[in-house]
Amino acid sequence: MRRSLTSSEKLLLGVCGGLLVAVGLFFSVRDQSARRKVAEEKIAELEPRLMAVEAAAADAPFWEARLAWLDTVMPAVKDPGQEHSRFLEELESSARSRGLSFGIPVLQKPEKGKYAQDFSVTVQISGPDNAVFRWLAELQSPEKLRIIKYMLLLPQSASPPRLGGTVTIAQLFKP
Repeated sequence: MRRSLTSSEKLLLGVCGGLLVAVGLFFSVRDQSARRKVAEEKIAELEPRLMAVEAAAADAPFWEARLAWLDTVMPAVKDPGQEHSRFLEELESSARSRGLSFGIPVLQKPEKGKYAQDFSVTVQISGPDNAVFRWLAELQSPEKLRIIKYMLLLPQSASPPRLGGTVTIAQLFKP
């Protein structure tokens, strides 16, 4: 047999149910606010990356044109030893044609990167300052795909002005 609940029991049942709902609501709100905070932090962390990606996407045609130019201009390596020695001979002949003294060269170990590989040569160079500067400017023309990786030039004399120092030059090739 079932008896009906008294008004005080109904009140206690209502208070208990309300308390259960309130506790459940409290934990749900706390969990939701923690998730929201984590999501906001993640968004704040990713916004700079989004701006960088959007800027890169805007620059894409510019870089695609450069990449196409590199693909057509950058030479491929047939024989690494021959390429390294040919590069050294070109450096030496161009320096001597400008009246520069060319010290004993040191062939550096070839470095292979994602976009290019380079063959570097370190040389001691000395001569008139204007000849040294012109030689260095001639080396870095974009069509030759050469870069100066290291340079230390020191004055040797003031009259006539002469420079001497160490230069590391790299020739770039397709990877």
